[in-house]
Amino acid sequence: MSDSGHGQGWLGWLDRRYQITPLIEFLRHKEVPKGPHSMVWYYLGGMTMFFFLVQVVTGVLLLMYYQPGEATAYESIRYLTTKVPFGWLMRSVHCWSAHLMIISLVTHMFSTMMLKAYRPPRELTWVTGYILFALTLGFGFSGYLLPWNKLAFFATSVGTDLVKSVPLIGNWLLQVLRGGPDVTANTLYRFFALHVVILPLAFVSLIGVHLLFVQRQGMAPPLGAKVAPRGMRFFPSFALRDLLLWLVCFMVLLVLAVFVPYGPGIPGMDWELGQKADPLAPAFPGIKPEWYFLWEYQLLKEFPPHLFGLEGPQLCLLVVSLLLGIWAIIPWLDRQAQREQPSPGFSDFGWGAILFLTFLTLKAWDIGAMEPATSGSSLKVISRTCAWWTIGAGAVIIGIRWLLHRHRWFVFTGAALLHVVLHGWLGLPYLVAGVIAAVLAAVGIAMIFLRTAERRVNPGGSR
Repeated sequence: MSDSGHGQGWLGWLDRRYQITPLIEFLRHKEVPKGPHSMVWYYLGGMTMFFFLVQVVTGVLLLMYYQPGEATAYESIRYLTTKVPFGWLMRSVHCWSAHLMIISLVTHMFSTMMLKAYRPPRELTWVTGYILFALTLGFGFSGYLLPWNKLAFFATSVGTDLVKSVPLIGNWLLQVLRGGPDVTANTLYRFFALHVVILPLAFVSLIGVHLLFVQRQGMAPPLGAKVAPRGMRFFPSFALRDLLLWLVCFMVLLVLAVFVPYGPGIPGMDWELGQKADPLAPAFPGIKPEWYFLWEYQLLKEFPPHLFGLEGPQLCLLVVSLLLGIWAIIPWLDRQAQREQPSPGFSDFGWGAILFLTFLTLKAWDIGAMEPATSGSSLKVISRTCAWWTIGAGAVIIGIRWLLHRHRWFVFTGAALLHVVLHGWLGLPYLVAGVIAAVLAAVGIAMIFLRTAERRVNPGGSR
């Protein structure tokens, strides 16, 4: 027997060379915290990892036939989907897994937000996850152009044109991104390099750092408990459950890929090859980006061409950057969670963000349109219909939060719903309605802080 206790077997052979005993002991004693919240949220990270692995495997298979180039990209995809055995299935699995990966990643991020799993010492785990989310969106944007079909060409032209809104360096960034002033074969080569080399290297490296943080610090215990009162063994109990979920995800993925091979056909989730890109042809009507960019697309449409001496796209970019920046530094803003105390205000901020994104996405989908969405009457119907759906979702969210968790902080969700009512029902311009809702939310937050400060100064209160 060796000193490590693994004998002369293969574990002993490895241990004598690489000292794996500490790793084995770590896995043997590692536990996943159990508490009043559901453990379902702990599986979302592994689910996202599964879809990424599917992306890698199917991407390598597609790469064996794909030929980047203005004269070869479209033809190679068409050959792959029509001549190569099961080539259509590989492309369908690749596309579906990309969308499912983003869905699971967004759900994972919001669940982390609601459970306050970003609290110390896990701030950098949140930041690395946030950057992974940004890289995932980069995968979607760069991969969209690779088939070189008409829809992808014009959507990329519109999407990259927004880069010009960046102050001072916008035109330079546009040249770097496109490889010239227009979308050409140079753009295709650059997006191909981003999609298959640069982004995968960055993503895998950051996943390693993210997983290192998670394994080193463990999964976050319930709020208010430094150590979970009870736990589940990571191996084999949690790992086998995770593996079972991967199998379920694989079955769902195959069913979708086989029976809906070109997507559900809604804007932003449709990858039928269509016609080859023609830079000289007129713009494709009704161009819309992938569904996870629809909220930015719609927000940009709500801004006038010029406002306060600046261009509308520049102001829109400023607003989006501000919102995303706040989301990135939430672990440092949430002081109550740092003290292991409930922070209903930040939970409400998360739900308000969901309602904000929901309304814009529904509007971008033209929900309720009975005629061309460009007419004034149709735009009013769309706004009113989307308002009904968003208000219904908001009422359900508020009701569940109050009944199950006795939450009483509804400033951000209330502001989001007020914004929807003012714009969708009363017909106020989107920005005017947003300013009114934001001002009232600021007043509400100020009143809450003043009341809290008064209670601290005078705990007993006056009778």
